[in-house]
Amino acid sequence: MARDLDLDPRAARLAWLRGLDHPEDLAWRLDPVWSRCTDPYLLPGVDEAVACIRQAIEKGLSICVYGDYDVDGVTATALLVRVLEKLGAKVRFFIPNRFSDGYGLHLDCIRELKESLHPDLLISVDCGVRSVAEVCASSELGMEWIITDHHSLGTELPPAKAIVHPQLGDYPNRFLAGVGVAFKVAQGLLDSAPDTTFLDGLLKLVAIGTIADMMPLHGENALLVRRGLDALRGANGPGLMALLSAARIETGNVVRAQDIAFGVAPRLNAVGRMGGAEDAVRLLLTRDSVEAQRLAARVESLNTERRKIQRHLAMNLSAPDGEDFDLVVEPSAHKGVIGIVAGQRMRESGRPTGVCTVLDGVAQCSLRAPEGFDLGELLQLAGPFLLSGGGHRAAAGMSFELSKLPFVRQSLQRGAALQARALRSPSLPVDGLGAELVPSPLELDRLEPFGQGFPPVLMVVQGALQAAPQPFGEGHVKLRLMGHSEPLTWFSGAEASLGMLKGDAIRMACTVQDQPRWGRTFLVDGPVGGAMNVSEEAGA
Repeated sequence: MARDLDLDPRAARLAWLRGLDHPEDLAWRLDPVWSRCTDPYLLPGVDEAVACIRQAIEKGLSICVYGDYDVDGVTATALLVRVLEKLGAKVRFFIPNRFSDGYGLHLDCIRELKESLHPDLLISVDCGVRSVAEVCASSELGMEWIITDHHSLGTELPPAKAIVHPQLGDYPNRFLAGVGVAFKVAQGLLDSAPDTTFLDGLLKLVAIGTIADMMPLHGENALLVRRGLDALRGANGPGLMALLSAARIETGNVVRAQDIAFGVAPRLNAVGRMGGAEDAVRLLLTRDSVEAQRLAARVESLNTERRKIQRHLAMNLSAPDGEDFDLVVEPSAHKGVIGIVAGQRMRESGRPTGVCTVLDGVAQCSLRAPEGFDLGELLQLAGPFLLSGGGHRAAAGMSFELSKLPFVRQSLQRGAALQARALRSPSLPVDGLGAELVPSPLELDRLEPFGQGFPPVLMVVQGALQAAPQPFGEGHVKLRLMGHSEPLTWFSGAEASLGMLKGDAIRMACTVQDQPRWGRTFLVDGPVGGAMNVSEEAGA
């Protein structure tokens, strides 16, 4: 691959370790030309959806895009609204409230929309494929639906005018995000006169939503996200400019998937986590710089509040008990942050994790799972005891009556134990020993995007400390090893590093961060990477 693609052998090795063993597998990243993009009409339902939307536009009918409050749903909503506006449609949007409405289509919301917006056609994005009763009721109210979704299918499909879903039929990319599905519909609508500059602008939203929703970054997803990241380097609208600035991402430089995952996505997510997500959509759509600054300031304020609540919850939860599925219930937990805290605990324990709050006797839970586990299968095992459940392999949600907690816990633990035994190895998968195996920043950037299904570099670095660890920030430390030119940053490592002295020999699993201003830093993310004395490492 290195020879055929003119690639540094170290970079080719990283790709090979991630399961790409043919040059064509890497071409989605290294040569993401439009001609590789899959024909949108191969996605079941696109043909019918495009015909229905075009007819609605020609007749001057009122269209409402019905989205979701997470980043995938927000970006999908903004994308489809922007495309419909470009085509001259009469379009509005609606996002349900996480707390008062919950996820998906709701009849009360639909009735309110009937009274307030009088839509003739509703288009769902990132939701709706299981909402049979709601779509039936909408027809009785004189409103038709187009469903675009990517969540798990139910036993019955809703009677919509069209259903666009990557797991219906034989579409090659079964892992499109909700915003990716919306983009394929947009491609179909714009097919008569494709404007690649406009499409690349839409891919900025596709990149953000796909990364945030933890969809596998290979095949067509890699192409869509790579083109979107490349487009973010150029000129952006006022809303995106304000978001990138808040996340300290400098346009003109390379924008990486991890920049989006840890900088942009949490800010957009915070709006829906702390209340209604409409302002997140407005921020992505606005063409007014004054409004963009106002909305961005609100987003930043909500994100700051979210972080405080999240830290408080994480600190006050009981420690993982060592079971195969870490399920913890805290009745007072803020519903908007339980997913983030579940992700933190999952990374620390390496086990599937669920964090639950309780509302009116019903446990509302967010679930996260490491690579190799499948939450969908676990939810099926617990299904007889659940009121609701669904999502993806790595991220999902469920609800159940609190009295059923012992049965739910036992089902999840039994299923997680079976999945854990099926994994090839319980050890931490790393890319090798020694910083010299990491390609240059330029070569590493050629492999972007890194993320779900194509994990960032994780390299083992070992040596003796030049000096005792230097604390900074909120429990972080800086380390320097003898013979190792780049510094090491250990997030949340202050407590674990207590007692480490100059000359101590340690081994750490580190990711890599390259910054134009500060150069290369190796990062250790809390207990997941961790550190151990080299003498204690035998057999690991």
